[in-house]
Order: sequence, then structure tokens, then C-alpha cells
Amino acid sequence: MSELTVEPAAQVPADARVHHVDELDEAAQTRLHAILHGEVDAVDAEVATLDEGDVVKFTDYYEVRQRC
Repeated sequence: MSELTVEPAAQVPADARVHHVDELDEAAQTRLHAILHGEVDAVDAEVATLDEGDVVKFTDYYEVRQRC
């Protein structure tokens, strides 16, 4: 099973899909907050609405990463 997590983005690639946290659906916002607040390490990729390499702008920029 593959999972997604987020980590601070040192740089935002010019071709990255950037999403503002307010643009995410409620479920995605809940999952993002859970990861950022240490409640979970990752979420199941099959239920995530983001893809690896996407960047989310919240209090900082966070890049979505896949964990296997």
C-alpha cells in the first residue's frame, strides 16, 4: 500500500501544481492538518486528493511525497 505525506518544500518547482489550503476539499484539509500536527504520519494514497509532487501553500509551502 502506498501512502502520501508532506514535508516542507525548500523550493517550489516552476512546473509544480500548487494548491492553496483553502482550495482543498474538507477531507483533504483534515488529512493535511492531521499530518502537520503529528496526529498521523501519512495518509492512504487511494483516498488522497493530492498527487506526489503537488505543493500545498499553508503557513509555508509543503510538498506531497509518496511513501511505500
